[in-house]
Amino acid sequence: MSKKVLKVLKVTIFKHGVSYYNLGGKIKGSSTFELEFKIDEMNDILKSLFVLDTSEKGYISSISYDAAIETNQLLRSIMLNIPDINSFSSLVTQIKGSSVSLTIGGNKVVTGKIIGTETVEKLNKIDKVIQKILVLLQDDDIIVKIPFSEVKSFDILNEEIKKDLKFFLDTVIAGKKKDAKKIVINCESGGEDEIDRNIFVSYIRESPIWKTSYRLIMSRKQALEQRCLLSGWGLIENTTNQDWENIELSLVAGLPISFIYSFYRPIFIQRPVIHPPKILSARPTDIEDGLDMDEFDDYGAEAEEAMPSPTPMREMKVGKKRRGMVGRPPGIPAATSGFMGGGISDGALMDKMISQTKTQTKDLGELFEYNITNPVSIKRKQSALVPILTESIKTKRILLYNKSEHEKNPNACLEITNNTNLTLETGPVTIIYDDNLAGEAIIPFLNKGDTRLLNYAVEQAVIVIHEQQIQNLNVHRVKFGGGYSYEYHYTNSMTTYKIRNKTEEEKELYLDHPKSSGYKIVEKPVDPEETPNYWRFKITLKPKDA
Repeated sequence: MSKKVLKVLKVTIFKHGVSYYNLGGKIKGSSTFELEFKIDEMNDILKSLFVLDTSEKGYISSISYDAAIETNQLLRSIMLNIPDINSFSSLVTQIKGSSVSLTIGGNKVVTGKIIGTETVEKLNKIDKVIQKILVLLQDDDIIVKIPFSEVKSFDILNEEIKKDLKFFLDTVIAGKKKDAKKIVINCESGGEDEIDRNIFVSYIRESPIWKTSYRLIMSRKQALEQRCLLSGWGLIENTTNQDWENIELSLVAGLPISFIYSFYRPIFIQRPVIHPPKILSARPTDIEDGLDMDEFDDYGAEAEEAMPSPTPMREMKVGKKRRGMVGRPPGIPAATSGFMGGGISDGALMDKMISQTKTQTKDLGELFEYNITNPVSIKRKQSALVPILTESIKTKRILLYNKSEHEKNPNACLEITNNTNLTLETGPVTIIYDDNLAGEAIIPFLNKGDTRLLNYAVEQAVIVIHEQQIQNLNVHRVKFGGGYSYEYHYTNSMTTYKIRNKTEEEKELYLDHPKSSGYKIVEKPVDPEETPNYWRFKITLKPKDA
């Protein structure tokens, strides 16, 4: 039965530590396929392995695999143990009594049973020579001595010993790969040996998660149009022992349930030991007396729940804000001729880049899949960057001030909206503005239509001064009840933000003011948006204003 090779056709990589593999191969007649895995991968393979003869002209007779036993334990089951030194003489000694057929000098064939070996010392003109001799009982009952040096071939006639010898050698070579186990797929033809048949194999195995990184590219013209080019790349690692040649690659975002189930190692269940019954003499027994159940009473329990009384809320007011302006991101040079300095218009280059990234996406409910339509090739034990998306997305340049992050300066941010048909995975993003590095940020997980702020730099050309005053007012309310009197006070907190814009551009500032427990805004310059922990005021800053 010949051995064939299965080729990797498709790999689907997930975010929870496994990949799904599709393999295929062609055969004629009866044949076998071999797959090799690490010991730690065998549980996943045995849990998920699926094999199908798609031609319906043959069938899969069996799938065998190496047992989860150490090499020395496997070799205990056979009669042979051949050392690395003096292998032939050791083999001959261990099969004493076996029938063999020898071809010796002059192509003479001798058959008989092995009696043993001898060592003879001979002297020549220079030194002493040690010669090994095989002692054989021939079929005609004559004992002969044959020097090892004269033996041209050695055939063991005992089939059981032949099998043990082959098993020994196969086990030893397999044991050289201490962390490797082999799976053999046996395919039968069903009697039609000349028909080409396709064999399909699939399984899951442990693998590194795929990672995402982005490049966000924007020119001054695109900034005015509030759009940019977002290029996404997937980092893929082929940790298997097979080359991926022109495979179909899919990357799935999401977290389906997955686990390791102990399939590979043998599990033995301890059974009770039952002894044969012994005849015993009769003995007195204790007989229970009956009980009158009506004498017992029923008991019950009741529980009550009480709701705590609410606590009063206090108020606060925020002082008026001084308005200012934000400049362009720090380190950004003046505009160059053409997008990325190449003399190509922004729209033309963007369309060209989008057309070169061929990815089909599929919404799978809890999961989201990127199908790379171009074939992918990655050598074994190597990694690759694969383009997964190139899209034009809605982007707005703003400044965000948060006192807890930077006391005197706001952060330069991009407010991006996922207006694509894709789900964006979390990953680092390199921001390029007018052919130069503007900064780096992290894109969070974004569903379709989600909007997030990306902080990529500190704007040092805008100064913010923060002042706060706390004022405790007199009693404004008195309440009596339950033998107590309750006095209610107001506490006013007035916060003033003085903002100075040193740049010559009009920008938008988002000012995050922290929420305080028990306070509410009484006086506000503009209506704020709310986040879980802040009131966010949006202010337009004029050039060179304070």
